[in-house]
Amino acid sequence: MAEDANEVQSEALEQDVQDVEGVQVEGAEEQVEETASAEVELDPKDEQIAELQQQLLRTRADFDNFRRRTRAEKEELSQFATKKLLSDLLPVIDNFDRAMEAVGDADEQIRTGIEMVHRQFSAVLSQYGVVPMNAQGETFDPNRHDAVMQEAADGVEPNVVLQELQRGYLLHDKVLRPAMVKVSV
Repeated sequence: MAEDANEVQSEALEQDVQDVEGVQVEGAEEQVEETASAEVELDPKDEQIAELQQQLLRTRADFDNFRRRTRAEKEELSQFATKKLLSDLLPVIDNFDRAMEAVGDADEQIRTGIEMVHRQFSAVLSQYGVVPMNAQGETFDPNRHDAVMQEAADGVEPNVVLQELQRGYLLHDKVLRPAMVKVSV
């Protein structure tokens, strides 16, 4: 009899489990159908909202890039707007250098006057970011030097600047005019 009672309890338990599973499944199926129907109704709007959000994000990113690029171009323009003028003024300072060499010690007043004008002119150029390069003894760099002569020199490695024939200048760490040099072979 105990076995019969256990069997009856097992069958009743199985029936209860099936009933509970059936309720859960039926309820879940109804929820899935309701959710699917709600998604079908909201789906075009959700897609449109998602698309508009993506467009907004892209537009913001494009605008940020535009603002950054414009700021960089403006800074570069302000740095190099005077490049042509400064480049045209470099021969003037070269002529002051030649005048100081030509005068020598002959007339002290003339030399002093030329030095004062040269010093003032150099100060103005440096205010705008123009600084002279020192090429003498450096390794030849085609980006910074313009080799116009080559010469064999004893005890000097090849591709070393032996003489600076015309001074080169930098404008904000970029070459404004390359130095004209004589290079060792």
